[in-house]
Amino acid sequence: MKAFTKETARSLAMVLNGRLSTCYSDDLVAILGVGRESDNEGAIQSWLLSRFGDTDIACGEVLMERASERLIQHLNDLRMDVATGLMTDFASRPIFVQQKILTDRELRCIARAIYLLVLGEGTRLYLDSLIELVFEGEGNAIDRIAGWISSQAMAYNYFPSELTLPLAQRLMKVLKRVGELY
Repeated sequence: MKAFTKETARSLAMVLNGRLSTCYSDDLVAILGVGRESDNEGAIQSWLLSRFGDTDIACGEVLMERASERLIQHLNDLRMDVATGLMTDFASRPIFVQQKILTDRELRCIARAIYLLVLGEGTRLYLDSLIELVFEGEGNAIDRIAGWISSQAMAYNYFPSELTLPLAQRLMKVLKRVGELY
């Protein structure tokens, strides 16, 4: 039996990252990772280790295809959760856990992750236009989403990524309302 190691996960993450099409080099960090990885490859590696840590990797090709299918399915499921309007609550804070304040880097990383989840099958131009209609201020869509996030939630319990899905769902709800008006 050949164990699934961190090195195996890193190599597999490199291949899988090359197969995915994303908008930014770190937009998967707050979706797949804990929110502290430096790039998509690191986030995919964290996701792989959490899902395949006890897997026998006797056949690398089978593992790569299985991991690729599960990763794509996971991302599609999350996008569907956002698109359908399903609402996830923020994680409640256990009494013994002190909340941590989002850093600017974490905030922008979550904003890019939310952008990717909300984008789904749509076009960037349409999404950028909707975001511009909804949120006043300067900057691009990511800047405006980051500003909105800071008005919604600036603290997390364990990992910054715990805020991504609930915030993406809330943003989609706001954007759908505006989209219906135009």
